Amino acid sequence: MTIEQLTTEQVKELAKTSAYTITGAGGDLDKWTTGYTKLLNEQGIRTPKNWFTFCGEQMNAAFELAGDCRFKSDITFLAFTLDGLNIGKLAIFKMRMEDRWFDDIVDNSIAEA
Repeated sequence: MTIEQLTTEQVKELAKTSAYTITGAGGDLDKWTTGYTKLLNEQGIRTPKNWFTFCGEQMNAAFELAGDCRFKSDITFLAFTLDGLNIGKLAIFKMRMEDRWFDDIVDNSIAEA
């Protein structure tokens, strides 16, 4: 599965849709996508069509985050869009995994600024 490295402008665009987001993915991102895909399929959620990655520095620049609202510049985000997935099951899975929707991360970060 391909993981697309987003530009800062693409990160801004991603906020216009909901995307499942893993904050702080470290190491080999292929292992993350493989592991998550396996878990998602086991739960009957289906396979994400697109995986994206970007860093805290891009989040800070895209949404003009400052002070305590800023992310560490080297933190890695891994996300996928919700196209074709069972959203009800994904929402429960998200809570168990303690991950977030991307638009919620953005909205909460901006509100704290």
